[in-house]
Amino acid sequence: MSDSYNFDAIIIGAGIVGLAVADKLREKFDSILLVEKENSYGKHVSSRNSEVIHSGIYYDRDSLKAKLCVEGNKKLVQFAKSNNINHKICGKLVVISDTKELQRLEILMHNGKQNGVVGLEILSANEVNKREPHIQSEGALWVPSAGIIDSHGVMQKLEYKLKSQDGVVVYNSEVTGIQCKNDNYSVSFNDLDYSATSPIVINSAGLWCDKISSMLGITDYKLHICKGEYYRTSLYRNQINSLIYPLPTDISLGIHIVLHLDGSISFGPNAYYVDKIDYHMDDSNKAFYLEHINHYLKLDEANLSEDFTGIRPKIQAPGEPAQDFIICNESDKGYNNFINLIGIESPGLTSSLAIADYVQSIIN
Repeated sequence: MSDSYNFDAIIIGAGIVGLAVADKLREKFDSILLVEKENSYGKHVSSRNSEVIHSGIYYDRDSLKAKLCVEGNKKLVQFAKSNNINHKICGKLVVISDTKELQRLEILMHNGKQNGVVGLEILSANEVNKREPHIQSEGALWVPSAGIIDSHGVMQKLEYKLKSQDGVVVYNSEVTGIQCKNDNYSVSFNDLDYSATSPIVINSAGLWCDKISSMLGITDYKLHICKGEYYRTSLYRNQINSLIYPLPTDISLGIHIVLHLDGSISFGPNAYYVDKIDYHMDDSNKAFYLEHINHYLKLDEANLSEDFTGIRPKIQAPGEPAQDFIICNESDKGYNNFINLIGIESPGLTSSLAIADYVQSIIN
């Protein structure tokens, strides 16, 4: 490398979490570099999701997911209000199609309350029908703090704040190597004749975070990529008032009604492990979708069409139980202030601002 530029902190990956971390660290440090291999922010996990503001009902008590989701919910809503970002706290119904599932709803409610989620309530079939006349159910868990948000608007605002405060954002720049000497990191890039150095590196590379970590010889982490598809319909526009979810599965929250800010709806995602990142979609799972959707909403094949796909970085391999976020300072491995963020899937969007606070708190 012919030149090297020094920064107080380098953040790798400009998804919503990387942007949030960069914005937070800008409060403490003068020179921040945010580097991204794509031509803009949020090209992968951050933009290929349901744009849901989650409440925190699903996650194990005292887990990072539970703590950061509940905190992040409040922070994200306040951020949206303060910056005029389009959002709606529409609430969520976790519906059941058989009264035998009522106990699972009660367990979910108890878990949510333990995590600090407020306003949770079990509704009867009649109460659900009054709220959502189109929804078929035998009851539901009402979650008032859930909502939807313009995630692109959040990322755009975070990028603007960083740039306006003299943060450096570099796109089309892929990290190809990281070296550490005397607690200082040198980061090299493809097609660039310079490197960047800093005593702090944040690995927020999403689907590639394990690859970035391995550049320092930290090979503890192996990501498993999980694909999910979304379908859409032109029916029921402005006729569904809240998010509608089934009970969660082992690897996803189930095929739910994705409520959009314009009043339209779509459905997704399913979840299945794949060997490579590929956003191609066909109609091979359409019958599966229709079967699940018709448990709670009447819809025929003619009114369901393919929308888009997303990929999630999961820590757990197929058949293994769900895992918590890994957010750690790798100082115990000899790499002080190399901060790894591994497996930041849902509720990463909701948790993003709280994750940024947490990252700042573990920097030495």
